[in-house]
Amino acid sequence: MKILIIGPLGAGKSSLAYAINKKFRFPRLNLDELCRNPKDGSYYSPEYSFEKLTEFTKKHPYWVIEGSQSYLYEKLQPNLIIDMRIHRIKAIWRFTLRFFKAKKLIGKNIDKNLPVQAYHYRKITLSKILEWDRANKEINKQIADYLKNTEILVLPCKNFKDYKKIFDYIEFPSTFF
Repeated sequence: MKILIIGPLGAGKSSLAYAINKKFRFPRLNLDELCRNPKDGSYYSPEYSFEKLTEFTKKHPYWVIEGSQSYLYEKLQPNLIIDMRIHRIKAIWRFTLRFFKAKKLIGKNIDKNLPVQAYHYRKITLSKILEWDRANKEINKQIADYLKNTEILVLPCKNFKDYKKIFDYIEFPSTFF
């Protein structure tokens, strides 16, 4: 199975991808890993990102990929899409909490499999939160447009309570409906 998890920043995409990876041993890819340098947060070229995405999908017959970069996920051909769009206030709250979680990780040896990476969240500011809120509005619009034009099964996921439904579908897709 090829699973694409999409949603705004702070929706829990990485946490769900990590849970699927642990439970089913699906190779996992965070699209941020293809877009940003982990050392300084700078962006790679789109060509580099496409090349790495193609390498990953050719290497693995099944996978779980998560991210909010539409220019990358629109190139994929998943069997299942998990839509993690959440309420704006919840996304802002989760995003803000990441600064405090990341502060504990900065300067430490970070497990690359952890859902939260410290390089994204070096300093909390109101302007940074507002910038990410504006980005989330655009991400939600891109997701809505993408989902309007797809015939792939889409399962909604608002929080960890929906994981069981998703896990059940992954284990028994033919008996889900």
